Parts: sequence; C-alpha cells; structure tokens
Amino acid sequence: MAAGSDSIPRMGRDEMYRPPEDGGGGNGGNTGREQVSLEDLIGRFKGGIPPLGFLGGGGISLLVLVGMIVAAVIWLASGIFTVDPDEEASLRLFGKYNSTAGSGLNWWWPSPVGQRDIVQVTQTRTLELGFRSGSEGTASVTLVAVEAQMITGDENLVDVGAVIQYKISDLRNYLFEVDDPGDLDRSVGIGRPDGRTLRDVAETSLRQVVGARTIDDALTEGREQIQEDTRLQMQTILNSYSAGINIISVLLQNVNPPEEVRDAFEDVVVAQEEKERLRNLADAYEADQLPRARGEAARIIESAEGFKQGRIALAQGEADGFKELLEGYLNSQDVTRQRLYLEAMEEILPGTTKFVVTGDVADGVLPFLPLSSTGNTSSVGGQ
Repeated sequence: MAAGSDSIPRMGRDEMYRPPEDGGGGNGGNTGREQVSLEDLIGRFKGGIPPLGFLGGGGISLLVLVGMIVAAVIWLASGIFTVDPDEEASLRLFGKYNSTAGSGLNWWWPSPVGQRDIVQVTQTRTLELGFRSGSEGTASVTLVAVEAQMITGDENLVDVGAVIQYKISDLRNYLFEVDDPGDLDRSVGIGRPDGRTLRDVAETSLRQVVGARTIDDALTEGREQIQEDTRLQMQTILNSYSAGINIISVLLQNVNPPEEVRDAFEDVVVAQEEKERLRNLADAYEADQLPRARGEAARIIESAEGFKQGRIALAQGEADGFKELLEGYLNSQDVTRQRLYLEAMEEILPGTTKFVVTGDVADGVLPFLPLSSTGNTSSVGGQ
C-alpha cells in the first residue's frame, strides 16, 4: 500500500484479527485483513445449532446456558449434608483424605470431585471371641473352638470366651490406615480395622496373657487381672497399627477346663467360693466384735483409772490423818493414847452398851450394876 493513500483501519474492542484467505496462487486472493466482531462470532455459534421451532432461532443457546447453570447449582447443592451428634464425617478430595467434619450442617464437594464417609464414633461396639451368641431374643450360645481353646502357663487346656468393647478414637486412622478383609458375622465392611484385624489382635493378646498364668488364675481369682492385661496388650498392638480404635474393656464370659477333669475343677471352684463365703463371714464377725471389745476395754480402763484415783486419794487421806494423829500424840501422849484405846474398843464392841468405871470406885469393891435391866453390857475399868 502506498503511504498516505490507504491507511490501515484501527481495530476496536470487539474486533479481532483474521488471517487472509488464499484464493489460489496468492495473486487473485484477498490479502487484506478482515474485521470480525464479537457479535459475528456469537451469531455464527448460534447458526451452527439447529433452531427449535417453538423457541425461534436464538432460543436454544439461552436454554443450554440456563440448563448448565441449573445443573451446576444442583450439583453444588448436593454437597450439603448433616452430621448427627454421635457421628463424624471424613472428607476426601479426589480420593485423598482432606479433613474431618463434626456434627451439624456441613458442605463438601460433591462426587466425583469429593467424597465423604459418615461414621458413628461414640457408639460402643462389641466383639465376641471364642463364642457366638444367638440372634436377638434367644439365649443360645455357640462355642467356636478354634478361637476359644487355649493353653495356660501350667500346660492345661481351657476354653475361654470373651467380649471386647471398643470405640472409634481417630476416624482418619480408622478408615485409611489399615486394610482389612472385613467380618461378615458383625457386618463389618472391607477396609475397617475392627474386622478380622481386631479379632486376630484380641485372640493373640488373650492367648499371650492366659499362657503366662496358671489355670487356677484363669478359673478363679485371677480373672480381673487377665481382663486388664489383655485390654492393655490389645491397645498396644492397635496403637502400633494406627488403627484408630480405643479398647474400653475385655470381659471374660466363660472359662472352662477340659471335659475329662471338669468335675474336679468345679469342685475346686465350689471350695474356693465356700472359702470366700467363710472369709466374708469372719470379716463380718470381726467388724462386729472388734468395736464392742474396744468399747469394753475402754470402759474397764476408765473404771480402773477411777479406782486408782480413789485409792490414791484414800491413801493420801489416811496418810494425812496419821500425820495429824502423830502430831497430837507428840503434843499429848496420855490423852492421845487413851482416846485411841477407847476408839479401838468402840470398834471391837460395836452395838453394845459399855460402862466405864474410873477413879476411886474402880480401886475398891466392884459396884453393883443392874445388868438384867440393861441387857448385854460390858464393864470396862481403867485409869
């Protein structure tokens, strides 16, 4: 193009550059630039879609756009979910764990972008080891010998049944850390560690604990210690697996000796129970008699203490009286001696009439005394 004859037009905001079309050989074709606006592009897009008669030529495009928006809103709204107070929700993004949602109304990316697993975490779950109970409403119990039969530390065989109670402590570990084939008897799905994994851990721990004790411990007084040791052993193993399970308790249900010696062992159990009964009676008697004996001892001690104080006071009084008598004797020996003589005679002859004759009368002839009128009398002579 010659300068100043034709100027290149300036493109607007809604225009775009379009490469020249070759008309064959490049001589007769259009070598200039064609201006294409945004409205042209939208029109060409609408023209490529067959129109619907009842909507007109351009109605189908608007319908598709609205449909896509509605579908997107419905898809996003499907991510709203509710978690109950006893539940937790594990949230995954493209199959990978992301976070854990608590109770209440929550939202997470719908499938296939996100996934969620809602699990009850406060529920106490149970595992039966060595036996299977019947259906609800029945009392039948089936022994599982392969799980129940164990050997004690003194090389005796016993059949042990136990119930394990547990809860989920960590939902992430519970769902994703242990791969497990599941347990159809308890409706535990594949991948949950409380399936075969928990059963094997319980059986291994119980065998180890029972194998370290005698059969008497398993049958009688050692049951509580066996339960606690088994619980601790199970928890240690599960923690090493990061299973996300907390063992609440291990309860022994039935511990039976071999069939051949079962009667003898039952006699031992009866004897142990009788021993405990007599011991309890003795403890009750002791609790009743000891307070009484202590009270009686305290009474006797207090009585003896009172007698002691009385005797001390009496002796002190007699000693003081003797000192006063001695002082009087030292001051007037004859009078004191005469008084003591008279007091002694009064004690020797109590309840009788006494006559004391003194002076000149006593030196002469004994005077006549009317003894018949006075009854029993005593005559005392002296100076």
